[in-house]
Amino acid sequence: MKIARFMVDGYIYHGEVDGEYFKVIEGDIFSGNFKVTNAKYHMGRVKLLPPTNPINFWGVGENYAKHVAYRVQESGEHMLERAKRFTPWQKGTGAMVASGDSVVIPPEADFIDYEGELCVVIGKPAFRVSKEDAPNYIFGYTCSNDFGAGATWSRVDSSLWRVKTSDTFAPVGPWIETDIKDPHNLDITVRVDGKVEDVGNTRDMVHNCYQIISNISQNCTLHPGDMITTGAPGPTRPMKPGEVIEVEIREIGVLRNTIAAFE
Repeated sequence: MKIARFMVDGYIYHGEVDGEYFKVIEGDIFSGNFKVTNAKYHMGRVKLLPPTNPINFWGVGENYAKHVAYRVQESGEHMLERAKRFTPWQKGTGAMVASGDSVVIPPEADFIDYEGELCVVIGKPAFRVSKEDAPNYIFGYTCSNDFGAGATWSRVDSSLWRVKTSDTFAPVGPWIETDIKDPHNLDITVRVDGKVEDVGNTRDMVHNCYQIISNISQNCTLHPGDMITTGAPGPTRPMKPGEVIEVEIREIGVLRNTIAAFE
């Protein structure tokens, strides 16, 4: 089941994706106590929103060998040691935007780059869960694009507060797919202006989705609707205003955003 979150006529709904329509859902999607109604809206009429309104948005860095090799070339050998550790971090929920929204380059940033990723959506409170039990806490999956700014801010800041969490740096969507049985064999394709920039597969994760959930939950409770973006498979590059970037996971859909200059 594909579940979108959208706004129409000033009201916010969740809805089941049915062809070119969203069928309105009544009730709490995370409790299981909901129903799909006969009310529906054409996609062309609605404003897509990020698929959930999470309490926390977690990120996992250096989670693919190919991406680590790129970061070593870009930033130095210390990235190898960093990659050996599990180093999650929080991407501010205020940075979230939906498919179709613009990603804005801050005027002080020397550049921003993309990271197309699989994103896990949590379905129920998870605290100190095992790797084996982790699948029971997953509601579904969506696409994410973990934008970051460099390299000046990376050198002068002691945290990722603006490198990774500036406004618009967290596109997610277009919706949640709840019927993926195994998230560890999914192709992730990144295109810029229609040209393929990178292709990877989630089978190459260093820490898989279940390990990630278990590791984070040992210290921090994961809540329904929380998101965890699981790392970029390959290299990236600086983006230019006007470029259109797409992150496609065929089983989920296409997350599409346009890069914009600050005005």
